[in-house]
Amino acid sequence: MSLITKLLEAESALPKLLGDESIWQSLFVDYHPPFVDRLWCRWQEYRLYLHRIHPCSAHETLFHPHPWPSAMRVVSGEYEMRLGFGTGMIEPPVAATLILGPGSLYEMAHPDSWHSVRPLSTATLSVMLTGVPWDRPSHKSNKTLGSLPAEDACELLQIFKHHYR
Repeated sequence: MSLITKLLEAESALPKLLGDESIWQSLFVDYHPPFVDRLWCRWQEYRLYLHRIHPCSAHETLFHPHPWPSAMRVVSGEYEMRLGFGTGMIEPPVAATLILGPGSLYEMAHPDSWHSVRPLSTATLSVMLTGVPWDRPSHKSNKTLGSLPAEDACELLQIFKHHYR
């Protein structure tokens, strides 16, 4: 079964999951642009993430492989996504550039898939579902990442409740 299929199933469970604020953990991903406000919880054998990705300039985006298979939906806003393919941690050439808007779905199903995302004008909201991590190197933060301030986490949860009511 594809991760997109599982993401659609997780999205159908989101109204109930969003009603239980105690299951959500937060993280402010600020070791490299674009910065990301993240809420996440366990769902079945997966992790389900709610993201608010903040705009940055084109030359700042992190071109990276994911350490796990993943499926994403853009909930609101638009982002530019660059795609590449390569082993290890040597940045591969960009193979394609896409502009994704609300409702767009995609899956990264191969360990050597690379991408970057860059919101185009305003922060972008997205949902991501991840599977069991692969045995592959990926970018790591040199700093300890902290939780979102409680008011920011609450605000983000409310925004997603509005989209998934």
